[in-house]
Amino acid sequence: MRFTYFFLLLSISILIGLTNCRKENFLTDSGAKVEFSKDTVVFDTVFVSIGSTYERFTIKNPQNKALNLSSVRLANGTRSSFRMNVDGLSGVNIKDIEIPAKDSVFVFVEVTIDPNNQNNPFVIEDDIIVTVNGNEQSVHLAAWGQNAYFHYEADGFLIICNETWLNDKPHVLYGITALDSACTLDIQPGTQIYGHSGAMLYIYKSTLNVNGDPNNRVVFQGDRREASFNDVPGQWFGVRFFAPQNSLINNTLIKNATAGIYIDTFAAPSQTLTINNSQSINNSFASLFAQGANIRAENSQFGKAGTNSVALRLGGNYYFNHCTIDNYWTSSTRNSPALVINNYFESGGTTIVRSITAFINNTIIYGNNDNEIVLDTFPTPGQANYLFNTCIYKTDEPINSNFAGGFLNTDPKFKNSSSRELQSNSPARNNADNSPGLYLSLDIQGNMRSNPAAIGCFENP
Repeated sequence: MRFTYFFLLLSISILIGLTNCRKENFLTDSGAKVEFSKDTVVFDTVFVSIGSTYERFTIKNPQNKALNLSSVRLANGTRSSFRMNVDGLSGVNIKDIEIPAKDSVFVFVEVTIDPNNQNNPFVIEDDIIVTVNGNEQSVHLAAWGQNAYFHYEADGFLIICNETWLNDKPHVLYGITALDSACTLDIQPGTQIYGHSGAMLYIYKSTLNVNGDPNNRVVFQGDRREASFNDVPGQWFGVRFFAPQNSLINNTLIKNATAGIYIDTFAAPSQTLTINNSQSINNSFASLFAQGANIRAENSQFGKAGTNSVALRLGGNYYFNHCTIDNYWTSSTRNSPALVINNYFESGGTTIVRSITAFINNTIIYGNNDNEIVLDTFPTPGQANYLFNTCIYKTDEPINSNFAGGFLNTDPKFKNSSSRELQSNSPARNNADNSPGLYLSLDIQGNMRSNPAAIGCFENP
Protein backbone atom coordinates (compact mmCIF):
# COMPACT_ATOMS: atom_id res chain seq x y z
CA MET A 1 0.00 0.00 0.00
CA ARG A 2 2.85 2.38 0.88
CA PHE A 3 4.54 1.56 -2.43
CA THR A 4 1.34 2.31 -4.35
CA TYR A 5 0.92 5.61 -2.54
CA PHE A 6 4.56 6.52 -3.17
CA PHE A 7 4.39 5.86 -6.91
CA LEU A 8 1.14 7.80 -7.11
CA LEU A 9 2.74 10.83 -5.45
CA LEU A 10 5.83 10.43 -7.63
CA SER A 11 3.75 10.31 -10.83
CA ILE A 12 1.80 13.40 -9.83
CA SER A 13 5.01 15.24 -8.99
CA ILE A 14 6.61 14.31 -12.31
CA LEU A 15 3.50 15.33 -14.24
CA ILE A 16 3.34 18.68 -12.47
CA GLY A 17 7.03 19.18 -13.01
CA LEU A 18 6.86 18.38 -16.71
CA THR A 19 3.82 20.61 -17.16
CA ASN A 20 5.53 23.51 -15.46
CA CYS A 21 8.66 22.87 -17.48
CA ARG A 22 6.80 22.91 -20.76
CA LYS A 23 4.94 26.11 -19.96
CA GLU A 24 8.09 27.86 -18.88
CA ASN A 25 9.79 26.97 -22.16
CA PHE A 26 7.08 27.95 -24.64
CA LEU A 27 8.32 30.26 -27.37
CA THR A 28 6.21 33.41 -27.25
CA ASP A 29 7.79 35.27 -30.17
CA SER A 30 5.01 36.75 -32.34
CA GLY A 31 7.02 35.87 -35.46
CA ALA A 32 7.20 32.14 -34.68
CA LYS A 33 5.58 29.94 -37.30
CA VAL A 34 4.82 26.28 -37.83
CA GLU A 35 5.35 24.25 -41.01
CA PHE A 36 2.81 22.05 -42.77
CA SER A 37 3.58 18.88 -44.70
CA LYS A 38 0.88 20.01 -47.20
CA ASP A 39 -0.54 23.45 -47.90
CA THR A 40 -3.57 21.93 -49.66
CA VAL A 41 -5.31 18.68 -48.82
CA VAL A 42 -7.39 17.32 -51.70
CA PHE A 43 -9.72 14.36 -51.27
CA ASP A 44 -9.46 12.88 -54.75
CA THR A 45 -11.62 9.81 -54.16
CA VAL A 46 -14.22 9.50 -56.89
CA PHE A 47 -17.41 9.00 -54.93
CA VAL A 48 -20.08 6.60 -56.26
CA SER A 49 -22.41 6.63 -53.25
CA ILE A 50 -22.42 8.30 -49.86
CA GLY A 51 -18.70 8.72 -49.49
CA SER A 52 -16.44 9.05 -46.50
CA THR A 53 -12.67 9.21 -46.64
CA TYR A 54 -9.79 10.77 -44.73
CA GLU A 55 -6.43 12.37 -45.38
CA ARG A 56 -3.67 13.45 -43.01
CA PHE A 57 -0.93 16.02 -42.73
CA THR A 58 1.53 17.14 -40.06
CA ILE A 59 2.08 20.40 -38.22
CA LYS A 60 5.78 20.76 -37.47
CA ASN A 61 7.43 23.03 -34.96
CA PRO A 62 10.78 24.00 -36.56
CA GLN A 63 11.74 26.19 -33.59
CA ASN A 64 14.29 25.41 -30.89
CA LYS A 65 11.67 25.82 -28.16
CA ALA A 66 8.23 24.35 -27.64
CA LEU A 67 5.19 26.04 -29.18
CA ASN A 68 1.64 26.25 -27.96
CA LEU A 69 -0.99 26.23 -30.72
CA SER A 70 -3.67 28.34 -29.10
CA SER A 71 -6.24 27.21 -31.66
CA VAL A 72 -6.61 24.73 -34.52
CA ARG A 73 -10.02 25.27 -36.08
CA LEU A 74 -12.16 24.67 -39.15
CA ALA A 75 -13.01 28.01 -40.75
CA ASN A 76 -16.62 26.94 -41.40
CA GLY A 77 -17.03 25.57 -37.90
CA THR A 78 -20.02 23.29 -37.34
CA ARG A 79 -21.24 24.03 -40.89
CA SER A 80 -18.20 22.28 -42.38
CA SER A 81 -18.43 18.99 -44.30
CA PHE A 82 -15.03 18.16 -42.80
CA ARG A 83 -14.08 16.80 -39.39
CA MET A 84 -10.63 16.80 -37.84
CA ASN A 85 -8.56 15.12 -35.16
CA VAL A 86 -5.44 16.85 -33.88
CA ASP A 87 -3.03 14.86 -31.75
CA GLY A 88 -5.85 12.56 -30.64
CA LEU A 89 -8.37 15.35 -29.96
CA SER A 90 -11.49 15.76 -32.12
CA GLY A 91 -13.58 18.87 -32.73
CA VAL A 92 -14.05 21.95 -34.90
CA ASN A 93 -11.95 24.21 -32.63
CA ILE A 94 -9.21 22.48 -30.67
CA LYS A 95 -7.23 24.64 -28.24
CA ASP A 96 -3.82 24.55 -26.57
CA ILE A 97 -2.00 21.92 -28.60
CA GLU A 98 1.63 21.73 -27.44
CA ILE A 99 4.43 20.80 -29.85
CA PRO A 100 7.93 20.24 -28.44
CA ALA A 101 10.90 21.77 -30.24
CA LYS A 102 11.64 20.14 -33.63
CA ASP A 103 8.62 17.86 -33.22
CA SER A 104 5.31 17.39 -35.07
CA VAL A 105 1.68 16.47 -34.51
CA PHE A 106 -0.60 14.60 -36.90
CA VAL A 107 -3.85 16.09 -38.16
CA PHE A 108 -6.41 13.65 -39.54
CA VAL A 109 -9.21 15.13 -41.66
CA GLU A 110 -12.36 13.28 -42.70
CA VAL A 111 -15.10 14.28 -45.11
CA THR A 112 -18.51 12.72 -45.70
CA ILE A 113 -20.42 13.69 -48.83
CA ASP A 114 -23.49 12.58 -50.70
CA PRO A 115 -22.19 12.99 -54.26
CA ASN A 116 -25.67 12.69 -55.72
CA ASN A 117 -26.92 15.77 -53.91
CA GLN A 118 -27.37 18.19 -56.77
CA ASN A 119 -27.36 21.12 -54.34
CA ASN A 120 -23.72 20.45 -53.52
CA PRO A 121 -21.10 22.49 -55.35
CA PHE A 122 -18.70 20.44 -57.44
CA VAL A 123 -15.84 21.28 -55.12
CA ILE A 124 -16.46 21.51 -51.37
CA GLU A 125 -13.84 23.59 -49.57
CA ASP A 126 -12.79 24.71 -46.14
CA ASP A 127 -9.63 25.78 -44.32
CA ILE A 128 -7.92 24.61 -41.16
CA ILE A 129 -6.63 27.72 -39.42
CA VAL A 130 -3.78 27.39 -36.93
CA THR A 131 -3.11 30.23 -34.49
CA VAL A 132 0.34 30.55 -32.92
CA ASN A 133 1.21 33.53 -30.72
CA GLY A 134 -1.52 35.58 -32.33
CA ASN A 135 -0.55 34.73 -35.94
CA GLU A 136 -2.74 32.64 -38.24
CA GLN A 137 -1.61 30.09 -40.83
CA SER A 138 -3.88 27.84 -42.83
CA VAL A 139 -4.17 24.60 -44.79
CA HIS A 140 -6.75 24.47 -47.57
CA LEU A 141 -9.19 21.53 -47.83
CA ALA A 142 -10.99 20.47 -51.02
CA ALA A 143 -13.22 17.50 -51.83
CA TRP A 144 -15.37 16.48 -54.77
CA GLY A 145 -19.01 17.25 -53.97
CA GLN A 146 -20.87 15.47 -56.78
CA ASN A 147 -20.49 12.65 -59.24
CA ALA A 148 -18.40 14.09 -62.05
CA TYR A 149 -15.20 13.55 -63.97
CA PHE A 150 -12.54 15.43 -62.02
CA HIS A 151 -9.43 16.42 -63.93
CA TYR A 152 -6.79 16.92 -61.28
CA GLU A 153 -3.20 16.12 -60.36
CA ALA A 154 -1.62 16.58 -56.94
CA ASP A 155 0.89 19.16 -58.19
CA GLY A 156 -1.89 21.10 -59.94
CA PHE A 157 -0.71 20.16 -63.48
CA LEU A 158 -2.43 17.21 -65.19
CA ILE A 159 -1.10 16.01 -68.57
CA ILE A 160 -3.51 14.09 -70.82
CA CYS A 161 -3.27 12.53 -74.30
CA ASN A 162 -5.77 11.07 -76.79
CA GLU A 163 -8.94 11.29 -74.71
CA THR A 164 -12.67 11.55 -75.38
CA TRP A 165 -14.70 13.46 -72.81
CA LEU A 166 -18.14 11.90 -72.49
CA ASN A 167 -21.32 13.83 -71.81
CA ASP A 168 -22.84 11.44 -69.23
CA LYS A 169 -21.44 13.40 -66.27
CA PRO A 170 -20.06 16.91 -65.84
CA HIS A 171 -16.31 17.47 -66.10
CA VAL A 172 -14.57 19.58 -63.47
CA LEU A 173 -11.16 21.18 -64.09
CA TYR A 174 -9.11 21.65 -60.92
CA GLY A 175 -5.74 23.26 -61.69
CA ILE A 176 -4.24 23.04 -65.20
CA THR A 177 -5.31 20.23 -67.51
CA ALA A 178 -2.82 20.13 -70.38
CA LEU A 179 -3.24 18.24 -73.65
CA ASP A 180 0.25 17.07 -74.59
CA SER A 181 1.85 17.71 -77.98
CA ALA A 182 0.69 15.63 -80.96
CA CYS A 183 -2.31 14.37 -78.94
CA THR A 184 -6.05 14.79 -79.51
CA LEU A 185 -8.93 15.64 -77.18
CA ASP A 186 -12.46 15.03 -78.48
CA ILE A 187 -15.38 16.49 -76.53
CA GLN A 188 -18.85 15.06 -77.17
CA PRO A 189 -21.93 17.20 -77.87
CA GLY A 190 -23.72 18.31 -74.73
CA THR A 191 -20.69 17.98 -72.46
CA GLN A 192 -20.72 20.36 -69.49
CA ILE A 193 -17.27 21.51 -68.34
CA TYR A 194 -16.76 23.48 -65.13
CA GLY A 195 -13.54 25.27 -64.27
CA HIS A 196 -12.57 25.80 -60.64
CA SER A 197 -10.90 29.03 -59.61
CA GLY A 198 -7.61 29.32 -61.54
CA ALA A 199 -8.35 26.26 -63.71
CA MET A 200 -7.30 26.11 -67.34
CA LEU A 201 -7.62 23.75 -70.30
CA TYR A 202 -4.24 24.06 -72.04
CA ILE A 203 -3.80 22.79 -75.60
CA TYR A 204 -0.08 22.43 -76.35
CA LYS A 205 0.85 21.79 -80.00
CA SER A 206 -2.08 19.41 -80.17
CA THR A 207 -5.63 19.04 -81.51
CA LEU A 208 -8.84 19.97 -79.72
CA ASN A 209 -12.16 18.93 -81.26
CA VAL A 210 -15.15 20.46 -79.48
CA ASN A 211 -18.08 19.52 -81.67
CA GLY A 212 -21.49 20.32 -80.23
CA ASP A 213 -24.68 20.84 -82.17
CA PRO A 214 -27.30 23.64 -82.04
CA ASN A 215 -29.57 21.69 -79.69
CA ASN A 216 -26.79 20.13 -77.63
CA ARG A 217 -24.01 22.64 -77.15
CA VAL A 218 -20.80 22.09 -75.24
CA VAL A 219 -20.56 24.56 -72.32
CA PHE A 220 -17.44 25.77 -70.48
CA GLN A 221 -18.05 27.86 -67.36
CA GLY A 222 -17.01 28.35 -63.72
CA ASP A 223 -17.87 25.68 -61.17
CA ARG A 224 -19.90 27.96 -58.89
CA ARG A 225 -23.47 26.91 -59.69
CA GLU A 226 -25.34 29.33 -57.45
CA ALA A 227 -27.67 31.60 -59.43
CA SER A 228 -25.73 34.65 -58.21
CA PHE A 229 -22.66 33.37 -60.11
CA ASN A 230 -24.38 32.87 -63.48
CA ASP A 231 -22.82 35.98 -64.93
CA VAL A 232 -19.76 36.61 -62.77
CA PRO A 233 -16.62 36.94 -64.97
CA GLY A 234 -13.16 35.70 -64.05
CA GLN A 235 -14.22 32.51 -62.21
CA TRP A 236 -11.64 30.35 -64.04
CA PHE A 237 -8.85 31.02 -66.54
CA GLY A 238 -10.35 29.65 -69.80
CA VAL A 239 -9.13 27.65 -72.82
CA ARG A 240 -5.54 28.37 -73.82
CA PHE A 241 -3.77 27.20 -76.96
CA PHE A 242 -0.09 27.20 -77.80
CA ALA A 243 0.63 26.53 -81.48
CA PRO A 244 -2.47 24.35 -81.93
CA GLN A 245 -2.74 21.80 -84.69
CA ASN A 246 -5.94 21.96 -86.76
CA SER A 247 -8.51 22.40 -83.98
CA LEU A 248 -12.26 23.01 -83.91
CA ILE A 249 -14.64 24.79 -81.53
CA ASN A 250 -18.18 24.28 -82.84
CA ASN A 251 -21.55 24.94 -81.19
CA THR A 252 -19.85 25.81 -77.93
CA LEU A 253 -20.41 28.36 -75.17
CA ILE A 254 -17.39 29.60 -73.18
CA LYS A 255 -18.19 32.08 -70.42
CA ASN A 256 -17.21 33.66 -67.12
CA ALA A 257 -13.48 33.10 -67.62
CA THR A 258 -10.48 35.40 -67.45
CA ALA A 259 -9.70 34.83 -71.14
CA GLY A 260 -12.32 32.71 -72.90
CA ILE A 261 -10.02 31.69 -75.76
CA TYR A 262 -6.32 32.59 -75.52
CA ILE A 263 -3.98 31.50 -78.30
CA ASP A 264 -0.21 32.01 -78.72
CA THR A 265 2.31 30.94 -81.29
CA PHE A 266 5.22 33.40 -80.84
CA ALA A 267 6.31 32.43 -84.31
CA ALA A 268 4.86 32.09 -87.75
CA PRO A 269 1.14 31.24 -87.59
CA SER A 270 0.51 27.61 -86.83
CA GLN A 271 -2.27 25.47 -88.21
CA THR A 272 -5.79 26.81 -88.03
CA LEU A 273 -8.16 27.09 -85.10
CA THR A 274 -11.69 27.07 -86.52
CA ILE A 275 -14.51 28.60 -84.45
CA ASN A 276 -18.05 28.02 -85.73
CA ASN A 277 -21.48 28.73 -84.23
CA SER A 278 -19.95 29.50 -80.84
CA GLN A 279 -19.89 32.16 -78.13
CA SER A 280 -17.13 33.41 -75.86
CA ILE A 281 -18.71 35.98 -73.56
CA ASN A 282 -18.49 37.69 -70.17
CA ASN A 283 -14.77 37.27 -69.59
CA SER A 284 -12.84 39.55 -67.26
CA PHE A 285 -9.85 40.08 -69.62
CA ALA A 286 -10.70 39.11 -73.21
CA SER A 287 -13.11 36.81 -75.04
CA LEU A 288 -10.67 36.01 -77.87
CA PHE A 289 -7.02 36.93 -77.39
CA ALA A 290 -4.69 35.88 -80.22
CA GLN A 291 -0.97 36.42 -80.75
CA GLY A 292 0.43 35.45 -84.12
CA ALA A 293 -2.34 32.93 -84.66
CA ASN A 294 -4.25 31.48 -87.60
CA ILE A 295 -8.00 31.68 -86.89
CA ARG A 296 -11.12 31.20 -88.98
CA ALA A 297 -14.36 32.20 -87.24
CA GLU A 298 -17.91 32.09 -88.62
CA ASN A 299 -21.35 32.52 -87.07
CA SER A 300 -19.79 33.29 -83.69
CA GLN A 301 -20.07 35.91 -80.96
CA PHE A 302 -17.21 37.36 -78.94
CA GLY A 303 -18.58 39.74 -76.36
CA LYS A 304 -18.51 41.53 -73.04
CA ALA A 305 -14.93 41.56 -71.79
CA GLY A 306 -12.92 43.69 -69.38
CA THR A 307 -10.50 44.80 -72.12
CA ASN A 308 -10.97 43.60 -75.71
CA SER A 309 -13.70 41.29 -76.93
CA VAL A 310 -11.26 40.35 -79.72
CA ALA A 311 -7.52 41.13 -79.71
CA LEU A 312 -5.54 40.17 -82.83
CA ARG A 313 -1.96 40.92 -81.85
CA LEU A 314 1.61 40.33 -83.02
CA GLY A 315 0.59 39.42 -86.55
CA GLY A 316 -1.15 36.31 -87.86
CA ASN A 317 -3.90 35.33 -90.29
CA TYR A 318 -7.54 35.94 -89.40
CA TYR A 319 -10.85 35.45 -91.16
CA PHE A 320 -14.22 36.42 -89.67
CA ASN A 321 -17.57 36.04 -91.40
CA HIS A 322 -21.03 36.65 -89.92
CA CYS A 323 -19.68 37.31 -86.44
CA THR A 324 -20.76 39.66 -83.67
CA ILE A 325 -17.93 41.38 -81.78
CA ASP A 326 -19.65 43.40 -79.08
CA ASN A 327 -18.60 44.89 -75.78
CA TYR A 328 -21.06 46.31 -73.30
CA TRP A 329 -18.85 45.76 -70.26
CA THR A 330 -20.23 47.34 -67.09
CA SER A 331 -18.32 45.62 -64.27
CA SER A 332 -15.54 48.23 -64.31
CA THR A 333 -14.13 51.04 -66.43
CA ARG A 334 -13.10 49.85 -69.89
CA ASN A 335 -10.71 51.95 -71.98
CA SER A 336 -9.90 49.32 -74.60
CA PRO A 337 -11.88 48.81 -77.83
CA ALA A 338 -14.00 45.79 -78.66
CA LEU A 339 -11.52 44.96 -81.46
CA VAL A 340 -7.81 45.72 -81.70
CA ILE A 341 -5.53 44.74 -84.60
CA ASN A 342 -1.76 44.91 -83.99
CA ASN A 343 1.31 43.74 -85.92
CA TYR A 344 4.41 44.74 -83.91
CA PHE A 345 6.11 44.76 -80.53
CA GLU A 346 9.18 46.35 -78.96
CA SER A 347 12.16 44.27 -77.89
CA GLY A 348 15.39 45.77 -76.56
CA GLY A 349 14.63 49.10 -78.16
CA THR A 350 13.94 47.48 -81.54
CA THR A 351 10.56 47.38 -83.25
CA ILE A 352 9.72 43.86 -84.42
CA VAL A 353 7.07 43.84 -87.17
CA ARG A 354 5.12 40.68 -87.98
CA SER A 355 2.80 40.45 -90.95
CA ILE A 356 -0.93 40.44 -90.25
CA THR A 357 -3.84 39.64 -92.56
CA ALA A 358 -7.39 40.16 -91.32
CA PHE A 359 -10.52 39.78 -93.47
CA ILE A 360 -13.67 40.70 -91.55
CA ASN A 361 -16.93 40.19 -93.44
CA ASN A 362 -20.60 40.67 -92.52
CA THR A 363 -19.67 41.36 -88.92
CA ILE A 364 -21.00 43.72 -86.24
CA ILE A 365 -18.31 45.49 -84.16
CA TYR A 366 -20.09 47.63 -81.57
CA GLY A 367 -20.27 48.51 -77.88
CA ASN A 368 -20.79 51.18 -75.25
CA ASN A 369 -17.49 53.02 -75.85
CA ASP A 370 -17.12 55.82 -78.41
CA ASN A 371 -14.46 53.93 -80.37
CA GLU A 372 -14.65 50.13 -80.68
CA ILE A 373 -11.95 49.51 -83.34
CA VAL A 374 -8.24 50.35 -82.97
CA LEU A 375 -5.81 49.62 -85.79
CA ASP A 376 -2.43 49.56 -84.04
CA THR A 377 -0.29 48.62 -87.02
CA PHE A 378 3.26 49.58 -87.97
CA PRO A 379 3.32 51.21 -91.41
CA THR A 380 5.71 48.76 -93.03
CA PRO A 381 4.63 48.14 -96.64
CA GLY A 382 2.81 44.84 -97.05
CA GLN A 383 2.86 44.00 -93.31
CA ALA A 384 -0.69 45.10 -92.42
CA ASN A 385 -3.42 43.77 -94.69
CA TYR A 386 -6.98 44.12 -93.47
CA LEU A 387 -10.45 44.60 -94.94
CA PHE A 388 -13.80 45.31 -93.28
CA ASN A 389 -16.40 44.20 -95.80
CA THR A 390 -20.09 45.00 -95.25
CA CYS A 391 -19.84 45.45 -91.50
CA ILE A 392 -21.64 47.53 -88.89
CA TYR A 393 -18.89 49.22 -86.92
CA LYS A 394 -18.29 51.96 -84.38
CA THR A 395 -14.98 53.73 -84.75
CA ASP A 396 -13.22 57.03 -85.13
CA GLU A 397 -10.47 55.44 -87.24
CA PRO A 398 -9.95 57.09 -90.66
CA ILE A 399 -12.28 55.45 -93.16
CA ASN A 400 -10.42 54.39 -96.30
CA SER A 401 -10.49 51.64 -98.89
CA ASN A 402 -10.00 49.08 -96.14
CA PHE A 403 -13.62 49.69 -95.13
CA ALA A 404 -15.92 48.49 -97.93
CA GLY A 405 -19.66 49.02 -97.59
CA GLY A 406 -21.56 48.54 -94.39
CA PHE A 407 -22.73 51.04 -91.78
CA LEU A 408 -20.43 53.42 -89.92
CA ASN A 409 -21.40 54.38 -86.35
CA THR A 410 -24.91 53.01 -86.83
CA ASP A 411 -26.68 51.34 -83.92
CA PRO A 412 -27.25 47.66 -84.85
CA LYS A 413 -30.34 47.66 -82.57
CA PHE A 414 -29.80 44.55 -80.54
CA LYS A 415 -32.91 43.05 -78.97
CA ASN A 416 -31.94 43.93 -75.37
CA SER A 417 -29.00 44.56 -73.04
CA SER A 418 -28.18 40.87 -72.61
CA SER A 419 -28.94 39.48 -76.07
CA ARG A 420 -27.26 40.25 -79.38
CA GLU A 421 -30.24 39.03 -81.34
CA LEU A 422 -31.63 41.71 -83.66
CA GLN A 423 -34.71 43.86 -83.47
CA SER A 424 -37.03 43.77 -86.47
CA ASN A 425 -35.85 47.24 -87.56
CA SER A 426 -32.13 46.50 -87.23
CA PRO A 427 -30.02 47.84 -90.13
CA ALA A 428 -28.21 44.49 -90.04
CA ARG A 429 -31.23 42.65 -91.44
CA ASN A 430 -31.10 41.69 -95.13
CA ASN A 431 -27.91 43.69 -95.72
CA ALA A 432 -25.12 41.12 -95.72
CA ASP A 433 -22.81 40.51 -98.66
CA ASN A 434 -24.00 37.16 -100.03
CA SER A 435 -21.25 36.79 -102.60
CA PRO A 436 -20.11 33.22 -103.30
CA GLY A 437 -18.12 31.92 -100.37
CA LEU A 438 -19.64 34.39 -97.91
CA TYR A 439 -23.26 33.24 -97.69
CA LEU A 440 -24.02 30.95 -94.74
CA SER A 441 -27.35 29.15 -94.95
CA LEU A 442 -27.74 28.81 -91.15
CA ASP A 443 -27.04 31.23 -88.29
CA ILE A 444 -25.47 30.55 -84.87
CA GLN A 445 -28.77 29.11 -83.57
CA GLY A 446 -29.33 26.86 -86.58
CA ASN A 447 -31.98 29.18 -88.09
CA MET A 448 -32.26 29.43 -91.85
CA ARG A 449 -30.87 32.68 -93.17
CA SER A 450 -32.70 34.88 -95.61
CA ASN A 451 -31.03 35.93 -98.83
CA PRO A 452 -29.60 38.50 -98.44
CA ALA A 453 -28.86 37.48 -94.89
CA ALA A 454 -28.44 39.60 -91.78
CA ILE A 455 -25.07 41.00 -90.80
CA GLY A 456 -23.74 39.38 -87.62
CA CYS A 457 -24.18 35.88 -86.21
CA PHE A 458 -27.93 36.06 -85.46
CA GLU A 459 -30.53 35.92 -88.22
CA ASN A 460 -33.66 36.04 -86.02
CA PRO A 461 -36.21 35.10 -88.72
